[in-house]
Amino acid sequence: MRRLKCEKETIILTNEDDGFYDVYTFNQSLQKRLRSFAEKYPDDCWLKGSSEDGSETYMIKKGRLSLNLRPPYSKDRIHKATERIIEEQKEQSKDS
Repeated sequence: MRRLKCEKETIILTNEDDGFYDVYTFNQSLQKRLRSFAEKYPDDCWLKGSSEDGSETYMIKKGRLSLNLRPPYSKDRIHKATERIIEEQKEQSKDS
């Protein structure tokens, strides 16, 4: 049975007693990254299982997985970046 996009979840499970994260995901990019990591570091990460519908579950040692929370860009930073892009586009059109 084909799953809806909203049903294709990524779930990270753990508890305070366990030394591992259980990462269940349908995300192809994350699967590829986990697969590559597992090949390089088999003692720290491994494929626990996969399903016919496209999900994969990996076990990964705590300390090897982190969440990176990024604050939103300030309006000033967005404005400066936009100005740089416009200037670069002008330079490229002069060179063409």
